[in-house]
Amino acid sequence: MLRYIMAKKPGENTGKNGGIYQEVGPRGGKKDNFATVKDNERLPPTTKPGHGWVLDKRTPDSKK
Repeated sequence: MLRYIMAKKPGENTGKNGGIYQEVGPRGGKKDNFATVKDNERLPPTTKPGHGWVLDKRTPDSKK
């Protein structure tokens, strides 16, 4: 079963979905590059133009 995943572009805001992001190629192939990004922060640059970021593991919201 194919699953369509929308990759975020470098510099795009994470919104409330902070966590561990994995770099993906232009056709969705996963790369060995990860980044931990907080809520409402911008995603870092990728290793090559045309690549993007997909959320691998979301950090839970605090109970405060």
